[in-house]
Amino acid sequence: TVTASHGMVLDGLVINASALVNGDSIRFVPLVELAEQFRVFHVETEEHNVILANGSPSETYIDYVDRQAFDNYAEYVALYGIETRVVEMPRHRISSSRLLPLALRERLGIHDVMPLSRTA
Repeated sequence: TVTASHGMVLDGLVINASALVNGDSIRFVPLVELAEQFRVFHVETEEHNVILANGSPSETYIDYVDRQAFDNYAEYVALYGIETRVVEMPRHRISSSRLLPLALRERLGIHDVMPLSRTA
C-alpha cells in the first residue's frame, strides 16, 4: 500500500499512485477503511531519486511541505534543523489518470478515463 500522492516510476515518468488506480489490480482504499492510526515509512535520500520498493520502481521521499504534519516533525527539526528543500528529479510527473499516455492506460487496464481533447 502506498499513499495517493506517492510517485511510482513507469516508462520514465513519475506517476502519482492515485492516477494508476484501475479498480482491479490497483485499487483506491478509502480513508474510512484504514485503521484510525497507521504508520507510513518514507525513504529519504540526499537527492530525490528512484529506488526499488517491493520490486517496483518508486520515488524516494520529496517534501512538498507535508513533513510539518508528521508526528515526528519536532524530532526531525531537533536532529537536523529547519529543513532544506530537495530538488525534484528531472522527470515528468503525472498526477491524473487522464494525463497518462494511452499505451500505459491500456497496459494497466485503466479504461474509465475521459481522454484529453486534441482540439483547443
